Amino acid sequence: MLWSMHPQTTISLASLPPVPLSPRVYLVVTQDRAHHEITELIVRLALHGSFHLIAGGEWLPDQDTLRRSVRSHTVNVTETLDHLSLGRPSTCLQLRDQLAQADEQNHLILILDFLHLFYDSDVDLSLRQRVLEQCCRSVQHLSKSKLVIALVQELPAEDYELFFPTLASVADEILEAQADPKLPVSQPSLF
Repeated sequence: MLWSMHPQTTISLASLPPVPLSPRVYLVVTQDRAHHEITELIVRLALHGSFHLIAGGEWLPDQDTLRRSVRSHTVNVTETLDHLSLGRPSTCLQLRDQLAQADEQNHLILILDFLHLFYDSDVDLSLRQRVLEQCCRSVQHLSKSKLVIALVQELPAEDYELFFPTLASVADEILEAQADPKLPVSQPSLF
């Protein structure tokens, strides 16, 4: 793994983060998609207060799933979900712009699938690298006043190996997420 330059801790997403935390950058690496765990993290952050969610990838929990999950913690479902401000960039350039705009908000930032938009081979590699560096500078700047949590899925791909070290270099702490041991392991079905 290229990210051994930082000490890493293996955690369950269910234990991240113990809010409130001081301003810093947590980089959380998942081995799989971890949809259930990420949904629970979103709900826990919404229960704590306002935060900005930037969905860098294609997946987000649907409203029904979020509402069910929030309902298991509180009857104030609508009020809790109102704490979440959502950004959905569709290019790495839009991600850069959303990170720049996030500075105007005074609450923590959760970025799902941070590197996903940088895997677009239709965009020139040098532009993707330059924009990633700009995004990382924005993340560093944001972390001076607020908590930034960036999630990435570890992939056996050349682009991942190329881009991950740049993002890892701005992280205050790198955490490796493991599946929640309380959740049943689902086996792929043949049919």
